[in-house]
Amino acid sequence: MLCAVADLDFLLDHMLSIEWTAAEGWQTPQIVPYQNLSLDPSTCVFHYAFECFEGMKAYKDKNGGIRFFRPNKNMERLNKSSARIALPTFDGEALTKLIGEFVKLDSRFIPESVIDTPYIMLIFC
Repeated sequence: MLCAVADLDFLLDHMLSIEWTAAEGWQTPQIVPYQNLSLDPSTCVFHYAFECFEGMKAYKDKNGGIRFFRPNKNMERLNKSSARIALPTFDGEALTKLIGEFVKLDSRFIPESVIDTPYIMLIFC
């Protein structure tokens, strides 16, 4: 599962969730209302499994458009980390576009100031 959420200082109303299976690979991405993750207690991430994390800043430009700080570098690092611990990799450009759609839904939470911006966390487990 790959989830994109904002940091604790900027909880958004939505989150991006993408499931993955060995048989079918990445499933259809879903932008859903912010919610708890539902994981079975025997989920291997709780029992010696791997998880990785990456994040990026979201901010508004002078025209009010939402921008990310070096998303290509974030996607490269997450793919490198994922491959290193045998998690599936993904198309970084496509994921960046999905995250952009997710953040647009809650753009009212993205402040005008570049200094006080939310950190979009990508959690892969």
